[in-house]
Amino acid sequence: PPPPPPPKEEPEEIFRIVEQMPRFPGCEDMSGSNAEKEACAKQKMLKYIYANIKYPAIAQENGIEGTAVVQFTVDTDGSITDIKVLRDPSAGLGDAAKALVESMNKMGEKWTPGKQRGRSVKVLYTLPVKFKLQ
Repeated sequence: PPPPPPPKEEPEEIFRIVEQMPRFPGCEDMSGSNAEKEACAKQKMLKYIYANIKYPAIAQENGIEGTAVVQFTVDTDGSITDIKVLRDPSAGLGDAAKALVESMNKMGEKWTPGKQRGRSVKVLYTLPVKFKLQ
């Protein structure tokens, strides 16, 4: 008889909530609990956002402020894929937030992937980016 067909590859599940959520790089070497590492990662991500965000000139000229919401997948290797703008206040703010997230793939370090039952999994991450004129 002919050999059995190869098993169908199931598309890898993308989680929304996992036991250990993905973390921005830079805090993995520190000692402490997961919660402390998570707090450290949030601080580092805020620093990165403030240092790298580019407020679109057209939005500045027209006094447009707002919160852009970007959603992306943190892959099992820590790279960022499938970046989508969920909310765009207009005047290029959504595109600026998307460019910021894309730039995270060019950093020297990758994100710490999310973990479920001890193994790395793909996790959907939603990031609000607030644009406010000074």
